[in-house]
Amino acid sequence: MLNGKLRAKVLVVDDEETIGIGMSEILKDVGFEAAYVVDGRQAVEEVKDKPYGLVFMDIVMPGMNGLDTFREIKKIRPEIKVILFTGYFRDAEGVILQGIKEGMIDEFIRKPYFADEIVKSAKKYLQA
Repeated sequence: MLNGKLRAKVLVVDDEETIGIGMSEILKDVGFEAAYVVDGRQAVEEVKDKPYGLVFMDIVMPGMNGLDTFREIKKIRPEIKVILFTGYFRDAEGVILQGIKEGMIDEFIRKPYFADEIVKSAKKYLQA
């Protein structure tokens, strides 16, 4: 459990099911309440309905990419923290640079990631 506090809610957004489920299970194993969705539209709907404190989101996804989804989520919950990640750095480079320019990217993780990297990032944003 996270220092006896209420379990913090984390949303994982990735079009690759194995990545999304894997990340959400890693987070659950250390005491977070984690959910997983496969695209940006579903992420926006989830954030409308539940008080997530943190979103881990892939940048390169079909439909709404991670940056577009980030913008929509911030309109609904400006306080939410979003950590973007990708395994396709070359494909995402322009999106990453635009996100940095707009001041939207607090943290960026490259795939493949390590479990302790995910847990450390989640704890950084969800624990005092």
